[in-house]
Amino acid sequence: MKRMLARPRVQLWLAITGAATLVLIGSYAMVQQSTRLGANDIPTVQAQAIEQSLKQGAPPEEILADKTIDLGNGALAPFAIITDDSYHVLAASAVLSGKTPLPPAGVFSYTKSHLNDNITWQPQAGVRLATHVTTYNAPSGSGFIITGQSLRRY
Repeated sequence: MKRMLARPRVQLWLAITGAATLVLIGSYAMVQQSTRLGANDIPTVQAQAIEQSLKQGAPPEEILADKTIDLGNGALAPFAIITDDSYHVLAASAVLSGKTPLPPAGVFSYTKSHLNDNITWQPQAGVRLATHVTTYNAPSGSGFIITGQSLRRY
């Protein structure tokens, strides 16, 4: 084995295949991250639109009226949840097992101090969501806007 590894051709072949492997792994990681980060685009834009409507005085229940997304069915449509500062749901288009799911309390704490957050949220086994959480201040009060979409297609 030592004699074989001492051959210049074997060393060259190992160097080339090693470098090629590293390039392919790096390429895969970049494509995967780019795709995953792209999943944040729709929730972020949706949160901005909801925040604008709230600032213009629209009631939360009117903004999300007639929309129900069952996250447990693997629905691909984006969803939104509007809460007050105490994390009480004011309006929601998301349902999971018959209830409106909320991210862990730590997400709200982080968002309070940083104004927004993008997370991968798994509220239940088999349900992974690209989620954007942001704060809002409106004439009717303040709270959080949680928007997201399934990562199933990503």
